[in-house]
Amino acid sequence: MLAYTVLLILAAPLQAVAAPPQTAPAAAQAEHVAIQASDIDRSATFYHEAFGLQRIPTPLKNRRWLDLGHGMALHILDGRTAPKPSNRDEHLALHVDDLATVTAWLDAHHLAWTNFTGEPRKMQLRFDGVRQIYVQDPDGYWLEVGDSRGKPTG
Repeated sequence: MLAYTVLLILAAPLQAVAAPPQTAPAAAQAEHVAIQASDIDRSATFYHEAFGLQRIPTPLKNRRWLDLGHGMALHILDGRTAPKPSNRDEHLALHVDDLATVTAWLDAHHLAWTNFTGEPRKMQLRFDGVRQIYVQDPDGYWLEVGDSRGKPTG
C-alpha cells in the first residue's frame, strides 16, 4: 500500500506536465467577403458609386477589391456565368451615413429597392431605430443597407 501511495505521489507531477491546461483559441476576426461577378468592373463601379466603397489596389488582374471599413474588404472575383439565386435571407449588410442619398442614386439609375418583404421603394424601421432597405447588386446578390437617421420616409 505504501508503494502504491508513493507511485501516486510521484506520478501526479508527471500528469500535470503531460497535460497542459486547455485554452480557447483567440477569437477569429473577419478579413474579407468574396463574391463572384459576371463583370467585375461593373460590380466594382456599382459598389463604389452606390455606397462609396473605395477601391483597394490588387496585383491580380481578375479581381477587384473594395474597402468595407474596419479592416474588412469586398473581393469581387470574375467568372460568374449564371444568375445568383434570389434569397433575401442571404445578404451582405452595409451601413451608410444617409440612406436617402443611396436611394436617390438607385432611383437615378432605375434600380429597384424594397423593404424586406419586397414592397417597392419602401424603407423599413428596424427594431433598434435603423432605417433599412434591400437591393440587389448587378449579379443578384442581396444587400441590406441601413442608416441611423430615424423614421423611414415614403
